[in-house]
Amino acid sequence: MTHDVEIVTVPARTRAVTRIHVPAEAMPTIGERMSEAFATVVTRLGRAGIPPTGPAFACYTPADGGFDVAAGFGVPDTFAAPPGLERIDLGAREVAHTTHLGSYSGLPSAYEDLQTEVTRRGRALDGDSPMWEEYWSGPETPDEKTRTEVYWPVAAV
Repeated sequence: MTHDVEIVTVPARTRAVTRIHVPAEAMPTIGERMSEAFATVVTRLGRAGIPPTGPAFACYTPADGGFDVAAGFGVPDTFAAPPGLERIDLGAREVAHTTHLGSYSGLPSAYEDLQTEVTRRGRALDGDSPMWEEYWSGPETPDEKTRTEVYWPVAAV
């Protein structure tokens, strides 16, 4: 296992997002699609005079061999979505968490390590809840210094 995994309770979070669907055949272009989605959110928040907070964020739900993605940024919990954006609230909950340092192409190993460690602890991941990632490095960051925080809800015991 190459990632340290912890099970923690995260606080509630509010996000301003735009939604995209990335079908399986478009997975090679997911980086460009995500960049466009983040730019859309920043632009629309800027027009509304709302500064984004924290890192870029993406919530993934498997769909038709690809993913439905809610991509955006943190906003205050008083956020009212302007046209073209949506508000999502992630409630406080128990999650498996790891930090991935390296290329985005290496992220599948982080998810494998989350699954392995949660199972080793006699727990299960919540397959009905979407997992999410926080991107703490800009697109100009070299792969070896790219930091992604990965979260996957754990099923209640």
